Amino acid sequence: MKEKFHISGMTCSACSAGIERKISQLKGVKGAEVSLMGESMLVEYDESVLSQEMIIKEVFALGYGASSYQESLFFNKKDFSDTLKKRFWLSLIFLIPLMYFSMGEMLSLPQPDHIVSYTIQLVLTIFVILINFKFFTNGAKALIKSVPNMDTLVAIGSLASFGYSLVLTILAYAGEVLHGHLFYESAAMILTLVTLGKWLEEKSKRKTGDEIEKLISLMPNTVTLEINGLQQEIAFSDISVGDILIVKQGDYIPVDGKIIKGHAFINRAAITGESLPVEVAEGDSVTGADIVKSGYLKVLAQKVGADTTLSQIIKMVKEAGASKAPIQKLADKIAGIFVPAVAFIALIVFIIWFSVSSDFSTAANYAISVLVISCPCSLGLATPVAVMAATGRGMSLGILYKDAEALQKAKDTNCVLLDKTATLTIGQPRVTDFQAINGEKEHLLQVALAIEEKSNHPIAECIKDFAMASITEYQLVVENFVYEIGKGARAIVDGVVYKLGNYKLLSKNLYKTIQKKETVYAKEGKTVVFLATDENVLAIFAIADTLKDTSKEAVNTLKSIGLRTAMLTGDNENVAKSISEKVGIDEYFAEALPEDKVKAVQRVQAVGGCVAMVGDGINDSPALKTADIGVAMGTGTDIAIDSADVVLVGGDLRLVAKMIDLSKATVTNIKQNLFWAFFYNCVSIPIAAGVFAFAGIVLNPMIAAACMSLSSLFVVTNALRLTKFDKKSDRGECIEQGTLFVEAPTNSMKKIIYVEGMMCKHCVSRVAKALCEIEGVENVEVSLENKSATIILGEKISNEILSLAITEAGYEVIKIED
Repeated sequence: MKEKFHISGMTCSACSAGIERKISQLKGVKGAEVSLMGESMLVEYDESVLSQEMIIKEVFALGYGASSYQESLFFNKKDFSDTLKKRFWLSLIFLIPLMYFSMGEMLSLPQPDHIVSYTIQLVLTIFVILINFKFFTNGAKALIKSVPNMDTLVAIGSLASFGYSLVLTILAYAGEVLHGHLFYESAAMILTLVTLGKWLEEKSKRKTGDEIEKLISLMPNTVTLEINGLQQEIAFSDISVGDILIVKQGDYIPVDGKIIKGHAFINRAAITGESLPVEVAEGDSVTGADIVKSGYLKVLAQKVGADTTLSQIIKMVKEAGASKAPIQKLADKIAGIFVPAVAFIALIVFIIWFSVSSDFSTAANYAISVLVISCPCSLGLATPVAVMAATGRGMSLGILYKDAEALQKAKDTNCVLLDKTATLTIGQPRVTDFQAINGEKEHLLQVALAIEEKSNHPIAECIKDFAMASITEYQLVVENFVYEIGKGARAIVDGVVYKLGNYKLLSKNLYKTIQKKETVYAKEGKTVVFLATDENVLAIFAIADTLKDTSKEAVNTLKSIGLRTAMLTGDNENVAKSISEKVGIDEYFAEALPEDKVKAVQRVQAVGGCVAMVGDGINDSPALKTADIGVAMGTGTDIAIDSADVVLVGGDLRLVAKMIDLSKATVTNIKQNLFWAFFYNCVSIPIAAGVFAFAGIVLNPMIAAACMSLSSLFVVTNALRLTKFDKKSDRGECIEQGTLFVEAPTNSMKKIIYVEGMMCKHCVSRVAKALCEIEGVENVEVSLENKSATIILGEKISNEILSLAITEAGYEVIKIED
C-alpha cells in the first residue's frame, strides 16, 4: 500500500535525503520519497511486513517528527519562522556583550581581568548554545544514524570552537599563559548567524506558497444560512450539503453550488484567472471563492469542504509543489554524500595546516571555517523552492500542473494538437445566421419557436434560444406536431401547415430553389434548417458550434513562438476546414475517432515531436495520456482532466503558451539555482580551507557562517522571482479595454460621467486611463455606445477634478450624475 506521512524537523536536503535513504532500506518498503518543501513522505510498503507505527518510529529515531498525513484545506498555522525569530533575537542579546569582551581589547575598549573576561565569555556562549541546542540534538541523532545533515556540520563547527576555547580557559585558570586565540565568539556567532539565515530562509520559503495562502484566505469565517425563511450566522466549517446560503455584494461564495434565487455579477479570477466579472442568475452554477461584485444570491450548497473545486485545486497544487522534478535527482544524490564529504575535507584541512604551521589555533580556524561555510541547503533547495513558486504562480493564472515532472517537461513542447469542440469552439451549437426569405422576420421566428417548443432535439434548443432572444411575445396555437427522424418536424400553426427541418423535408423542386444558399453555409461547416410550407421556403437557420473569442489569438501566439499546431476533430471535412481557416491552423484531421487522435500523437512523436495534446472530452482522454503533455480544459469532463498532466481551469486556450513559458522560466531558474549552489560550494570551500592564504584571502568561522546563510537565502529569493511571472498591471490591462475592475470598499460612491467626443476604442482607452490616474478611483467602466464612464470612488472626489481630467485628455464632459 501507499501511505503519506507528515515529517517535521527537516532543515536541509541532507535531512530529506537521509530519511529517504533509511526508510527505503527498511524491510518491506518498495519505495519512499521525501519532500523537503512539502514536509511530507510518501511510502509504498508491504503492510504484512511493516506497519505505519514502525515507519513513524524509525523516523523518530532519526531525530525527526512523523505522523499520519491529514489532508486539510488549510496550512499548518504553526510557523517555524516564529521559533527561529525568537531564537535569533535571544541569541543576539547574549552575542553583543560577548563580542564586546572578545574583541574589545583589539579596539582598546575597557576590559576586565583576562580570567574574568574568559569566564564571562564562557557563560555567555553557554547561553547561546542552550538557546540553539536543537542544532546539537538534531545533528547528533543524524550522525549516530549515519544520515548527517546541515545541523551536524553546524554543531561540529560550533562545538569545536567552544571545546577548543574551553580547554584554553581551563589552562588559564591553572595559570598557563595563553598563546592561542579563543573562539567563543565564533561558536556563538556561528549559531546566531545560521539561525538568522534559517529564519530568513523560512520566511522566504513560506512566500512560495503565497498564492495558495491567498486562495485559502478567501474563505469567510462565518456565512449566512437560511432555514425556513429565517437567516442565521454559522461557522464556515459547519456548512452542509443541501444548505441554502445567502451571498451578498462583496461576499465570497463559500461552496460549490447552484443559484436558486437572485442575479449577480461575479468575479471568478481566484479560480480561472479571468478578471472580468460574469453575469449569473437562477439555475447557474457557482464555485467557492467566486466573489459577488454586485447583486444578491441564494445558493444551494452542493459541494462543501474538501469536495469543493477550490479545495481540489489547492490539494493538487500542494501535491505538485511537493513532488520532485527529474532535474532534482542529481542534486539529491550529491546532498546525500555532501555532509560526510565536507567533514572529511575539514579533517584533512586540519591535519595539513597543523603539519605546516604547528599551530593548533590556525588549523582549527580553517577546519571550522570549512565545516561552517559548506551549504547543503542551497543545493537541496535549488529545485523544490522553484517548483513550489512556479506551481503557485501557475495556479493564480489558471494553470494547474499535476506534478513537477509535467512542469519541467512542458518547456520541450514543439507541437500542439488541438481538439475542436469545447477547446477551440464554445462546445454548444447556436444559430449563427438567419434569413427571412418569405414573410416578416418577427412572425417567422414566432412560428419557429412555437414548433420547436414541442421538440427536445438539440438543434431545436438552439432555434428556441435564438427566437426567444429576438422576439418579445407570441400567442400561436400548434396542432398535429409530428417529428420525423432524420428530417425534422411538421405542425399546423394557426391553420397553416409548416415544416421545420433539413432538406429532406422539402420537395426536390423546392430544394433546388434554395440549394445554393445551403451549399454556402455547408462550406462554412454550418448545419442548415429550413422553415417552409409545401409551396415556399420561408426562412433559413444556419447553426454551428462557434469559435471562442480567444481561439485565434491563442493559435497565433503558439505559432509566433515557433510551435507547430494542428487540429483534431470528429467533425466532417467542411467543418474542420472552416474552423482551421478561421483560427489560422495549417493542418487538421477531420472525422477523427479516439484511436485516430492517438495515432496522430504517435506520428508526431515518431519524427521527434514533443506533443502537447489539448482536449476536453472523454474521447480525448486516450490522446491526452499518449501525449508528452496532456492538457485538459477545466471546463471539460472529469475523465479528460484525470488523464491530463496540466489543467487549464478556465478553459482559456491562451494559457497553453503561458504554460510553456512558465515551464521554461522555471527550468531556467532551477539551473541558475543549481549553478549557484555548485559554484558557491566549489569556490567557498577552498577559500575557507586556506588555499589562497598566500594571497591574503582568508575567512574566519564567523564570516563563513554568514556566507553559508546568504547562500541559501540567495537560492530562495531567486526562486521567488517566479511568483512575479507574467504579472502585468491589472490596471493597465483593463485600461486597454476601457475597464478597470478593483474590489471596491464598502463605503464606495458611484458616479456616471457623460462624455462627448469619443469616436473609437482608442478614445475609450484614453478616457479610462485619465480617470484611472485619479487617486481614489477604484473602478472604471467606459461605454462607447452610451458615451459615458461609470466610476466607483473609494473617497470623495469633486466633479471639477473629474471634469478636468477628461478635458485634459481631449474630451468634453456633458454632465455628471451621482
